[in-house]
Amino acid sequence: MKKNLLFYSALFLSVFAFGQQSDFELEARNWIKTNYKDFKFNSDNDLKLRFVRKGLAGETLRFQQMINNVPVFDTEIVINIANGNVAYSEFNVNKTLTPINTTPQITAENALQISNNEIKVSGMITFQENKLFVLSKNNQTILAYRIVTSFEDKSGSWEVFVDANTGAVLSVKDIAIYCGTECTVSHKHSNKETVLNPPFFMKKAETDASALQTLATGTAYVFLSDPLSQNAVAYGGSYVDGNDATNASLDAARTLVNLPEIENNAGTYKLKSSYVEIKNLENPNKGLFTQASGDFLFNRNQDGFEAANVFYHTDNSLRYINQTLGVNCIQNVDNSHAGILWFDPSGENGADNSHYSNGVLVFGEGCVDDGEDGDVIWHELGHGLHDWLTGGSLSQVNGLSEGCGDYWAQSHSRALNQWTPSDAAYHWMFNWDGHNACWGGRTTNYGALYPGGLVNQVHTDGQIWATTLMRIWDAIGRTKTDKAFLEGLALTTSSTNQQNAAIAVRQAAINMNYSCSDVKAMTDQFTATGYVMPAIPLVVRCPSDQTVTANGSGNYTVPSFASLTNAINSNCDAVITQNPPVGSVVGVGTHLITMTATSGTSVNCNFNLIVEANLGVEDIVKNSFVVYPNPANTFITIKGDNIENEEIELYNMLGQKVLHRSLITNESVVDISGLSNGVYTLYFINSKTSQKIIKQ
Repeated sequence: MKKNLLFYSALFLSVFAFGQQSDFELEARNWIKTNYKDFKFNSDNDLKLRFVRKGLAGETLRFQQMINNVPVFDTEIVINIANGNVAYSEFNVNKTLTPINTTPQITAENALQISNNEIKVSGMITFQENKLFVLSKNNQTILAYRIVTSFEDKSGSWEVFVDANTGAVLSVKDIAIYCGTECTVSHKHSNKETVLNPPFFMKKAETDASALQTLATGTAYVFLSDPLSQNAVAYGGSYVDGNDATNASLDAARTLVNLPEIENNAGTYKLKSSYVEIKNLENPNKGLFTQASGDFLFNRNQDGFEAANVFYHTDNSLRYINQTLGVNCIQNVDNSHAGILWFDPSGENGADNSHYSNGVLVFGEGCVDDGEDGDVIWHELGHGLHDWLTGGSLSQVNGLSEGCGDYWAQSHSRALNQWTPSDAAYHWMFNWDGHNACWGGRTTNYGALYPGGLVNQVHTDGQIWATTLMRIWDAIGRTKTDKAFLEGLALTTSSTNQQNAAIAVRQAAINMNYSCSDVKAMTDQFTATGYVMPAIPLVVRCPSDQTVTANGSGNYTVPSFASLTNAINSNCDAVITQNPPVGSVVGVGTHLITMTATSGTSVNCNFNLIVEANLGVEDIVKNSFVVYPNPANTFITIKGDNIENEEIELYNMLGQKVLHRSLITNESVVDISGLSNGVYTLYFINSKTSQKIIKQ
């Protein structure tokens, strides 16, 4: 097996780091003062820059409301800056607070002990956080400690508020996000009774130089995404849970997949990668399934199957997000994980449920084990993505996060093309885990409209959001919808409803320079569902600088750049003109091109046209090359004499650079499988030559 060395913490700090500093902080603060005057903040100290994310849709700054340097619980103002301007904002602040003394009368240690006693903490503590907040409760402004605890002997993530002056317990709540009571049945694989043991903390992930890890490739048997979908059959016959029993049909439904990264510790292989790591977080404790081989080849009646299945799906999803889509999204809410998602494939004390909380996923075992259904895994991970993109500000208003989880799961399973549009199961969520005797499952073909169709049940209401996103998926494709969905979520707050989430997702698409037709398709689907979408102010986006070659006389005739210029407004009716006009003759040098979009009003953008001298015959021969196949689907080969150490760039029809690579040899293979279908310009930087290629 191929081995490589990787320093986990260095990777995430250098590649996917989320900072709390921004060059746009002053601009954002001034914008808040101008536009949110009614908040009446007394000084800049009333807002603290809590979280900064740089993404494909711009830079997003999250400010938390403060009183005497103490944060006000569940408050923030989100400012998104794209293309040099504030593109989107959303707020959740408390304007009813009264002045209080923010010096606590009991210590944090005392508050922690009160919390531990209240929820009867025992055994291994997998997460614990204690922070001081100002909060509003029953129309009173209170100083309180918020303690959040997860521990092995009790499922969930327990939030306890303790009055910082009196020590009174103000509230106790399990804040883990579950599959829901409708997918819980009495069937359990484990009847282990909870035993109260002295508490102790789980060992933290190493984050210093000693954490240098050896990684290898491996393989695993998994379900893609479940045995029913794999064979387009209904639940029944050989395709039933059977208390985890396997058979020839279920074994044949497995797929052998490659694992790009697994840990190899002196010949002991573990399900751990740059993104995901197996842990025992809740009972029952079934081990970590380490072995002397990198091939995790289990049948579904073995507990190791769920472990490998969850690992593959979560790791695959995060690689797709970060590497294929180019969206920065890793676990960032628990620093003890070194940026890695922890998962327990056998938790919930054996119950039929699963949950996300504090950067971890836990899967139950009742009826069909949740870790066997790809939809369940991608759904629960969807909550994590929502949490990490917002820096811990996940919203369940209108069941938003449940709808996000359903969409993320359906986007993946729909892309596998296992069902046809005429099949009822084409729209089903949890085909293996639900829609059977276990529970009824859900759908992304839900008929209710927003907001009248809301029933105040998060899992039911979330289907409205997921259904709408899947209709957009059908209209503009998976890649574009997934990117807009993820980048749009990054603009939301903990109080965002489906209405505002729709506006945020569309704004992310505009920020990323989606075509006007794509933006209009999104608007049409959102509007058809009942969301009120504001009119889009006219914007125009120019292509990147264009480099061309003059003719033998040193001149170049300016062509039309309208097809490379993107004008976006509500009706997609803008007329595009340019200066210098089409047909103008310019010489060698750099020329400013101004593109103007007009629809009632006019807006401009600029780019440089760089005209270079014509190459001599000897240079053309020296830099000759061939590119094949063309059209291509997954790879192109570039072959030629003297092109080693050449650099190439690939541009789409909007002039956006989508790929950059150095050519090491005179025959190089370039992966274009992650690109959308269309026409691209392949540009050789050193040779200053280009060629059109078609991705299909």
